[in-house]
Amino acid sequence: MLGIVGIVVVFGMVFGGYKLAGGKFGIIIKALPFEMMMILGAALGAFLIANDKGGIKSTLNGLKRAFKGTTWK
Repeated sequence: MLGIVGIVVVFGMVFGGYKLAGGKFGIIIKALPFEMMMILGAALGAFLIANDKGGIKSTLNGLKRAFKGTTWK
C-alpha cells in the first residue's frame, strides 16, 4: 500500500511541476508510448545483462513479495 502511495506522490510531483512550469500535456500524451518503450526496454536490457539467472529469479520473487505485502497473524 505504501508503495502505491509513493508512486502516486512521484507522478503527482513530476506532472504537477511540469504543469506549473507551463508545460503542455498533449506533448507528453503523444510521446508517452514511445518514451516508455525506450526507457523500460533499456532498463530491462541492462538488468538482464547485469544479472545471472539466480539474481533475476530472486528479483522477481522479491517483487511479488513487495506488492503482496506481509501477512500478519
